Amino acid sequence: MVASLSHLFGASVLLFSTVWCALATPQLLPRNSTGLRNAVTWDEHSLFINGVRTFILSAEYHPWRLPNPNLWSDVFQKIKANGFNTVSFYVDWAVHFPTPDTNGGAGDWQAGTYRDLQRFIDDAKDAGLWLIARPGPYINAETSGGGFPGWLGNIEGALRTDAEDYHQAWVPYLTAVSKIIAKNQVTNGGPIILVQAENEFSEGSTRSPYMQQVIDLHRANGVVVPIIHNDQHGGTTGNFSPDQPGEGDVNIYCGDSYPQGTTRWNQVQPYSYYYGGHKAVAPSNPLCLAEFGGGWLQGWQGTTRGGTGYERFTYDLTGPNYEDIFYKENYAQTATILNIYMLFGGTNWGHTYEPTVYSSYDYGAGINENRIATQKMNEMRTQGYFLRVSPDLLASNFNGNGTNYTTNSLLYAVELRNPDTGAAFYFVRHSDSTSTAVTSGQLSVNTLEGVFTVPQNGSLTISGREYKILPTDYIFGSQKTKIIYTTAEILTWTTMDSTDFLILYAPKGETGETVFSFASAPRVDLSSAPGASSRFANSTLRLNYVLNGLGVIKFNHGQKQTVIILMDKDAAFTWSAPVLAGSGPFGSHFGVGTNATVFVGGPYLVRTATTSGGTLKLTGDNNGTTSIEFFAPSAVSRLSWNSKSVPVSRTPYGSYKGTLGTVKTVTPPSLGSWKVIGSLPEVEPGFDDSSFITCSQTATNYTLAPLAGDKVLYSQQYGIYGGNLIWRGHFNASGQEQAVNLTVQSGFGHGYSTWLNGVFLGSSQGNSTVSLTTDIWNIPNGTLRIGQDNVLTVLQDHMGIVETSTNSGKEPRGIRGYSIIGGNTTFNTWKLQGNQGGAAGTPDTFRGYMNEGGLYAERIGAHLPGFPDAAWAAGSPLAISGGGLSGPGVNFYRTQFNLNLPSHTDVPIRLSIAPSDITSNFRVQIYLNGWMLGKYINNFGPQTDFVLPAGILLPNAENTLAISLWSLDSAGASLAGLSLISDGTFATSLGSEIADWTAAPNYAAQKSKRPSPTYVKPL
Repeated sequence: MVASLSHLFGASVLLFSTVWCALATPQLLPRNSTGLRNAVTWDEHSLFINGVRTFILSAEYHPWRLPNPNLWSDVFQKIKANGFNTVSFYVDWAVHFPTPDTNGGAGDWQAGTYRDLQRFIDDAKDAGLWLIARPGPYINAETSGGGFPGWLGNIEGALRTDAEDYHQAWVPYLTAVSKIIAKNQVTNGGPIILVQAENEFSEGSTRSPYMQQVIDLHRANGVVVPIIHNDQHGGTTGNFSPDQPGEGDVNIYCGDSYPQGTTRWNQVQPYSYYYGGHKAVAPSNPLCLAEFGGGWLQGWQGTTRGGTGYERFTYDLTGPNYEDIFYKENYAQTATILNIYMLFGGTNWGHTYEPTVYSSYDYGAGINENRIATQKMNEMRTQGYFLRVSPDLLASNFNGNGTNYTTNSLLYAVELRNPDTGAAFYFVRHSDSTSTAVTSGQLSVNTLEGVFTVPQNGSLTISGREYKILPTDYIFGSQKTKIIYTTAEILTWTTMDSTDFLILYAPKGETGETVFSFASAPRVDLSSAPGASSRFANSTLRLNYVLNGLGVIKFNHGQKQTVIILMDKDAAFTWSAPVLAGSGPFGSHFGVGTNATVFVGGPYLVRTATTSGGTLKLTGDNNGTTSIEFFAPSAVSRLSWNSKSVPVSRTPYGSYKGTLGTVKTVTPPSLGSWKVIGSLPEVEPGFDDSSFITCSQTATNYTLAPLAGDKVLYSQQYGIYGGNLIWRGHFNASGQEQAVNLTVQSGFGHGYSTWLNGVFLGSSQGNSTVSLTTDIWNIPNGTLRIGQDNVLTVLQDHMGIVETSTNSGKEPRGIRGYSIIGGNTTFNTWKLQGNQGGAAGTPDTFRGYMNEGGLYAERIGAHLPGFPDAAWAAGSPLAISGGGLSGPGVNFYRTQFNLNLPSHTDVPIRLSIAPSDITSNFRVQIYLNGWMLGKYINNFGPQTDFVLPAGILLPNAENTLAISLWSLDSAGASLAGLSLISDGTFATSLGSEIADWTAAPNYAAQKSKRPSPTYVKPL
């Protein structure tokens, strides 16, 4: 046959290579298990779930970063619809244990809140997703304290060690969360397949007993699935690898990597890095990347302002081309467990952030902060669909790489080959992975039918930052049709009735060549594929075609039919392959519960698909005017979209087409009139601070000791862990006092202002790399009250608790040092006010202690809906209306608005702040219906747009928007502009998820737990 092929198709077909003699004796390695259960096993290639070899394409997504749990299922469905089969999630210890003894040591997992971990798990399973649980105790994650609660820094022992007091601190939390994890494992019908022990933890010179303690606790509480560890060194050092025996070994060793630059494109890692490093330290494990950059974090930028700050990562440095190159390089290096961090970043609402980041945690992720599936998800959908139908790739070995595979040295290829089936996968890109050139050449492929230089007609083109995966000896469909080779990529395949469907795609205008193996010549119908040709000889059918829009080729052989759907890449980006759920506990999980799909083109999002009585029933979202097309089983001839019938007509090639109608754009309303109150009465010397915390401690366990003063003024030691802090220091003046020396530590981007007896002394700020400042504040003449009580008031902005590590430990928030210069005077009393009630006694147990700070307006509940503001003065924060502050201090503003959205309409909204002149130093906090959703710092940036999450933002009821405006300048401050903007209008199957969410309590429900409000004259 090889000789005949060579005669018919050209001299590029060479004799069969002798390397394939190895197929006669495949090397089958035994699968590994935890020894406890066999629902999740593994070999050196991949995981098996219930015996099915499965590629784990995972999306990182954190429950607390979307504080309305009604929206969790929305994001899960978008993740599933766009090719992923798994979600990895952190659990934030600080969220669930505001105090060491929260709920008697059981933690706070309140149903209906962002702390409802069981609901998060249930929603993931309902969407047909597996879960990787990452409960820490330390998680990093750019969240306050790296997930460590604020009280933890007060213990004496070193964190992340086997120190006994640290051990006693984390055991109750991990016990509570591991029990939740255990009951939701795949062995118990739940979706959890892997559990991570600790996070990015390095063993140092000796193995840490702490790591083994974490593992032992999980096992003691019933965790039987494999335990993994992510090594922050890219998976090359072998920390806790099972192939590096020692204490703290996990079952599966993983790495993490963020290979893209922050200012320019980088080269991909060389083949010796992931593949070679992994083989050196964990050869018995599949190559697992527990975190791989899906974007990059952003911090306070100084002068760059606009949007969220993440836009450049979404569409440039980590956009679809980045995914095409860097993720496919991971597959080429044999990775079969890949978790994208982040896939949905969400919001650092309230005071959940740590100092290197700001309110948005968009991350440049595939689903943006406002739940919009970006262009990045189109690329991920093509990759995910291919991976889920290509099991031969998962057991393939590295068989070579370099430029010797191609006729053009500018092109580079990797060959992976499955020793059991003979299937191979050729990954082809530019040798310079940063190249934007268009380069053509041919590729030498080794198949069971011989060696080919392909394509035989024309050339293979790599268009810029593109990576093609080109399989050989690839079997698809119920008829076990073999593709000998193809120069177009495979999107996916499925079988409907007895017909096999295969989708091939390539960039628009490229030519493709695909060769099939058939025992006899099929009847080929090219009528719906203009420009395509076919040629059959010696049991081989060769197709040549141009990728332009959509074309269909049909093979008929006996009573069986194969449908080849040709798409250019732009067209492929508009198609989905939703699963048709099967029966059983994992009926919606592709590969384990079902392999059935339909093909749907057009809509922005297809959430679910079922067939019933000849009708294809789809749910999803669409915007604008959307045409829809679908391929479905032969009995289906009707369409229902979001429970409404859609007229369709059949095309000549067997699909059905219809129109979903037009979605009218919704324009958000303008913001109306405002009311205002002053929110810093504490600067007045006669203010009664008797209810404030008395700061009497003189010792600390923090590694950064106080610099001056006899009292420790660290807010964590007094139960305050976030938000604005108000300090009041009292002293008796002799008249000799000249100045006050303060060292204030708040984290990067921090700021503080100070007053003496109501007289403004000044303000100080850090920047994106400065977390503490030391300042001498001269006392103006006439300010002192000689022989009487004098009060120094300090308003401090808390930028979150710093992330920690094994060695660096603890960093305080508060006043590191204080003294009075002149007169030998000392402070006799210090008082502290943070959020009302602190972490232990917050009146708002629904939103939680991280939602509020110590501003007067927050303490009285003025940010809550229903607060009585009738007596407040009219006043705007906007310069255009003559509003704002006339001097230093804080004003608090409230307004109301109603969106009046049509039902089943999703309009993701942001609040946009027009930046004022960069020289104006002011800070803003944004509150919507009681939730603190963002912090804006005018002279730092970059964020100017703030997401208002649906459900918290009521679509058909009155919304209360409030902002605090803090001027750090004596000249005062105002906003240049403030408006509501939309990310689009979507007709959606969502209903209650985005409807009025009334669970969060209003002012009336908390009135008795808050100070009686008193009107304070605004500045």
